[in-house]
Amino acid sequence: MFKIENQDDINARQPMDLRYMKMLRNLLHLISSWPYKLLGEDVKPLPLRGTQYLFIEWALVLVTGLTYVKTHINKLSFFDMGHTYVTVSLNVVGLQRITICWFKSYQQAIKEFVLEVHLFHHRHKTEYYEQIYQYIYRICAVFVVAIHAETFFGVLLFNVMPFVNNMRHGMFNKEMPPDRLFEHSINYSLPFNYHTDLVGYIVIAVLNLILSYDCLLAFCGFDLALSVIVFHVWGHLKILDYELRTFPTPAEIRATRGRPEDEMSYTKEENQRVRAMLKDIIDHHRRIIHFMTIASDAFGPMLCVYYMFHQVAGCILLLECSKMDPESIGRYAALTVTLNQLLVQLSVIVELLGTQSETLKDAVYSVPWECMDTSNRRTVLFLLYNVQEPIRLKPMGIVTVGVTTMATILKTSFSYFMFLRTFS
Repeated sequence: MFKIENQDDINARQPMDLRYMKMLRNLLHLISSWPYKLLGEDVKPLPLRGTQYLFIEWALVLVTGLTYVKTHINKLSFFDMGHTYVTVSLNVVGLQRITICWFKSYQQAIKEFVLEVHLFHHRHKTEYYEQIYQYIYRICAVFVVAIHAETFFGVLLFNVMPFVNNMRHGMFNKEMPPDRLFEHSINYSLPFNYHTDLVGYIVIAVLNLILSYDCLLAFCGFDLALSVIVFHVWGHLKILDYELRTFPTPAEIRATRGRPEDEMSYTKEENQRVRAMLKDIIDHHRRIIHFMTIASDAFGPMLCVYYMFHQVAGCILLLECSKMDPESIGRYAALTVTLNQLLVQLSVIVELLGTQSETLKDAVYSVPWECMDTSNRRTVLFLLYNVQEPIRLKPMGIVTVGVTTMATILKTSFSYFMFLRTFS
């Protein structure tokens, strides 16, 4: 089983002392979306990084982007406008995500996760708790670093490709091609020329670098927070499954075999112990369901907007890549792969909850209920009834999220792509 290697993490006294939790907090701190006050942390937001400021900033970007679409929709082809459609959609997602931390449900979800649900608080209970904690720790530590790298290279790639295309077309020569315009990662409707003027190009290129970094922070930051939460809930479900499957039989409780007529049932004292164990398991399961309800309320709107974005952007990007010329492949292939990777990544992680909670049905039935008294058998029956519905994220109570939803979106995007292809 994996062991903690970082010395600071070995000496950690609370979840926020762990390195990967600090990295998660710092990532969300860059967009002022970590609930410091609720967690008793005295940290001030960074200058010009408050959510109100970012909301106004992105709202202005959205308005200028929509204005650009309105003024150019009859001048440029769908292929030329496709990139702007995608960036406007990205802007809508970023604008929605920056408002998530305004709602009490999100703040409560993060607070309960850090102060109660995090496996750090439960690792001391049994040896298996410690094993699962170590396992989830290693997954989270690697995953958080990977997301940070993904954020950096995603921003770099998104902004470097237009720069490379401009160089390839000779836009930085003393005499620019008369029929070419500067290519940008984000387009706006502005009162000055930034498509043929070099100074205007530099100003907008720097602005786009900042804005795209902020947008990707919103994407990766909240995806990372949700993923870390899911990993820990998945750990709790694995522990619950283990406790049910290793529920002690009468012989195991006694440690030695008793008389044959006593082997098949618990004694009165043993039934009291069994009752306490069943109560702990039911309480554990109830706490998981309670927390997942809060998490669904917190991240539900985000997931609904997120999946709608992938539905729209997926077919547009496929259509852009369908030209199969070097310029289109260079400009859209990486973006298409990156966005689909984010969709697959989050969907597969969330699917872990449903897959693991499905096993609880068999795990409950494997409990030696036939050895219990009538009262405990009723308790097992109550637990069996409660685990029939798998624990899943349900955005706004509309639809469960997971691999099936992801497959439906990819399939529908491809269908829309084929439909649009016939008109382009």
